[in-house]
Amino acid sequence: MPKKEHTILIVDDVSVNRMTIKLSLREDHYTFLEADNGEEAIALALEHHPDVILMDAMMPVMDGFEATKRIREIEEIWRIPILMITALEAKDDKIKALQCGVSDFISKPFDKTELQARCRSYVQISTLNSRYTLATQNPITHLPNKLALQQEIDLYFENRGLYLIKIDNFNEIENFYGNQIVPAIENNFIEMLREHFQIQSLKIYHIGSGKYGLLIDNTHHITQEKIDGYALDFIEKIKHNEMKAGSNRLNLSLTISFASHSPTLYEDANEVLTHALINKKEYLVASQVIKTLRESLKMNLEMLDMIKYALKHDGFVPHFQPIFDNKTKTIYKYETLIRMKDNEGNLVYPGPYLMDVAKKGRLYPQVTKLIMNHVVDMIRTHHKEFSINLSSLDIENPQMGAFLLDLIKKNSDITQYLIFELLEDKDTEDYSVVKQFIDIAKGYGAQIAIDDFGSGYSNFMRILEFEPDIIKIDGSLIQDIATNKYARNTVEMIKVFADRIGAKTVAEYVENEEIYNIINEIGIDYSQGYYIAKATVDLLDEKRFEEVSV
Repeated sequence: MPKKEHTILIVDDVSVNRMTIKLSLREDHYTFLEADNGEEAIALALEHHPDVILMDAMMPVMDGFEATKRIREIEEIWRIPILMITALEAKDDKIKALQCGVSDFISKPFDKTELQARCRSYVQISTLNSRYTLATQNPITHLPNKLALQQEIDLYFENRGLYLIKIDNFNEIENFYGNQIVPAIENNFIEMLREHFQIQSLKIYHIGSGKYGLLIDNTHHITQEKIDGYALDFIEKIKHNEMKAGSNRLNLSLTISFASHSPTLYEDANEVLTHALINKKEYLVASQVIKTLRESLKMNLEMLDMIKYALKHDGFVPHFQPIFDNKTKTIYKYETLIRMKDNEGNLVYPGPYLMDVAKKGRLYPQVTKLIMNHVVDMIRTHHKEFSINLSSLDIENPQMGAFLLDLIKKNSDITQYLIFELLEDKDTEDYSVVKQFIDIAKGYGAQIAIDDFGSGYSNFMRILEFEPDIIKIDGSLIQDIATNKYARNTVEMIKVFADRIGAKTVAEYVENEEIYNIINEIGIDYSQGYYIAKATVDLLDEKRFEEVSV
């Protein structure tokens, strides 16, 4: 039996007919609405969204045919089932009714049992429609959502274009002002979109918080220049005007992408929008960048597969590069570097790109753990100092941080040979966690080195806070030291600073004798680079090193 909250709208200009219908359906406990013409029916349907409309065909002001046609043109109510109760029997009249959008017919005089059965059936259909509408509608603006957009694109994509628009600072505004202001922001912004994008056959979708889609049919009637102009002008309008949201005045910033004529229309626009957000581009068109993005995606996936294969088949091979003591002319320690074998056994030198792919693919911790275990084995075998690179993000990761601390504690008898080379990351969120790790590691006798100092994110205040044992000077400074006065002055300044805090200095990228001589003039403690030796699988034999070294 239908629930009491289901509503039937009865449209008939004869009050006795409306009363007869209500009496026939009263045992099903419907809520009834009544209208005596089509115009009034449309107004009630928009206000109350009834589950079923029982529509008479012949009425004054607006008949049932025209009312049905109008309802089917209104997005908010076009899904409501309409049953036409009519005495018309002519085939042409029924075809006309179907063309207007009537769902079904009930003949006058109607049978009570038939009327009850049909109403129950169409109430169930209406319930399903409501659930679909909820699933494909944004609850704040009641606009169709991402699911509705994708379903619409699936129907056809030719001659269609899609803007995706993102309010860049939406999350910050939401967090600052609270959820109460969100509906006002969303609805006001929708109105701004409607006012600005006066493009024929354009439909607006509310995809997510602060994200909107504008789907254009028949893009052949508008040039790319106009499409670009709409987007760029809207960005400038938003940039130079405050939005009103209640008593608040908000400054917004936008990122917009546009894609067209593609079976993957949404995916293209969304991929380009993400690229624009990352690279701080206000507006990008898919046709200009999508090929490059797809090639990059393919390369990323291939690299990810290669990393997975190497992890599964023991394809990560540690190499060790000597670090030379400039005073004693002996090998001081070794830096542990990672090399990777591909599925054909060829060695790959994992630069920043490969490591970035490993991080985004959530495989980097596995690589770090593997190399850490290798380093511990080398220390126990050779009783020499070995260093390993650690990102500050590694330490921030709870699982990785726990693994590192557990490894230190379990190997406390050899931690005096262990050196952590810290790589700072712009995405580091909590330096207190990094500092806590440093304090624990140093407490067990491990040493701390700051890698690539002189470029990137490191600063002198951070160095003072971390109290490193070693400062490794960035290779870009060392490479240019013979030809760039600024580079030499910077290296000399770093050396003075390191001496003041009691830290040793290592020059990376010592590629030739000229560089080696200059860093010795400055007083740098250690040298590392191809002039000394390349990284190898096995430790460099001391006697052989004496024969080839400086």
